[in-house]
Amino acid sequence: MAEGYDTTRFRSTVDDGFICCICLGVLKDPMQCENNEHYFCSCCIKKHLEKTSQSCPVCQDKLTVETLRKAPRIVAYCVSRYKIDCDNKERGCDAVLELGALKKHVENCEFAPVFCSNKGCNDVVNERDVKRHELELCRFKAATCVVCGKKMPQHEYDAHGCVLRRNLKKIKKDLVDMRATQHEVLNEMRQMTAAMKNLEKSCRKVGDVLNTRNIDIVVIGGEDAESQPLSSVERFNLFNQTWTSLGELKIGRCLFAAVLFENQIFVCGGCTSDILKDTTDTIEVLDLKGNTPEWKEFAANMPIKVAGHQCVIHGNSLLIIGGCTNGEKGLDTIYELLLVPPYSSKLLCHMKKKRALHKVQLFDNKVLIAGGVNDDKGTESSVEIFDITRNKCIGMPPLPSPVSSMATVRRGDGMLLIGGLDAENNVRKEIIEYDFKTGRSKVLLTMETKQNCCCAVCHENTVFVFGATKDDDQFVRCLNFLTNSWNKLPAMAEARISASAVIVEKKNLNF
Repeated sequence: MAEGYDTTRFRSTVDDGFICCICLGVLKDPMQCENNEHYFCSCCIKKHLEKTSQSCPVCQDKLTVETLRKAPRIVAYCVSRYKIDCDNKERGCDAVLELGALKKHVENCEFAPVFCSNKGCNDVVNERDVKRHELELCRFKAATCVVCGKKMPQHEYDAHGCVLRRNLKKIKKDLVDMRATQHEVLNEMRQMTAAMKNLEKSCRKVGDVLNTRNIDIVVIGGEDAESQPLSSVERFNLFNQTWTSLGELKIGRCLFAAVLFENQIFVCGGCTSDILKDTTDTIEVLDLKGNTPEWKEFAANMPIKVAGHQCVIHGNSLLIIGGCTNGEKGLDTIYELLLVPPYSSKLLCHMKKKRALHKVQLFDNKVLIAGGVNDDKGTESSVEIFDITRNKCIGMPPLPSPVSSMATVRRGDGMLLIGGLDAENNVRKEIIEYDFKTGRSKVLLTMETKQNCCCAVCHENTVFVFGATKDDDQFVRCLNFLTNSWNKLPAMAEARISASAVIVEKKNLNF
């Protein structure tokens, strides 16, 4: 049994009373708690009671599967009258009908997904198209040799003996003809080779364009030139090379952490006024599936007020790593906040060093933690790994030199550390590559400009770097590893220091 219906499928706003507080979808097979008539999807509340807690998630009264009650019939009736899109909308069905009629419609919908019946084919097509696919388009459709009459799948036809012999005879004849005009053929082959190279270059360019059509980069908050936290958010369209506004945060922030979770951007903690002071534990969320994306406060706060920290998503949890509290007190803590009900939090582990203004990257079940500023305001070259499975921090070989306030991206098995400050607070322009598996590190290349408190993302073979050079806080550059060249991109609308950036795939999003 599935969870509730996605609210974005409905053609009108659904009353909050008909929203399951567990999955946040419209009620499906509604149930209620024993005493206080709190409504849930049958599947959601049973999973909660069996795996999480023997109590109502809203009123916390004792509750079991056995003491659950069916919601009043009027609730199911009201829900059934809402207009909803067909399950197969993404496959082309434009039907809009009452929820109560949805099941019957879907059972007979001509856009329903159907597997091809040809042996060996795993294609899924619409119900109305399956016959044409099976008889005309499928590479596994039946084919018959016109010479021997043998039946076989279409994709085996070209490798069939009769066809091969016929093709071999033709090839032999062509070879005889080619010998008569050898010099002419060689010239044609040279021309074809040149044309193929040009075609390959064109295909690469087309591939690069297609790979960027559904990609946007969102750059969030930071500080302006007067060190005031920004609430503005901009997005950069890689295909059109243009910047547009994406609403504003409810409060200006810098030195925060931004992550993606289930098509939502989470902005966590940070400073709301002075640098490393006035830290906050609040979280703002932008749901990219919404028709009108708007920043909203998350249902829970982080367990501490913190800035200069780092966050990663692991499963349904947000891991909050290091940072500093008001008064610039450094932290060695790693906390976990559950991003689904009941939104609980706990302290997982202590790092080997107290760190702020450091950077992390997630590699499967391990978090690589590098550099930063320690509790004595000294810049760190140390590196450690937080093993999530073992809940333990393990020391690793250090970086070539101390660094903090840098940007990082993951590329393959490596972390790239871009710019930052050295132990004497000099701005760096090196890009360091640190191998997660071996602990080996090296200076990969030297940038044209020094970078500090910038942010970066990596897509395919390109690294994009935003803001915070010595002379230009609206700076945007990208490094292509295939050509090993830097390119200048259109500048951001606002100057930004200590901002955050995330890559968003727009496929299936209202974005």
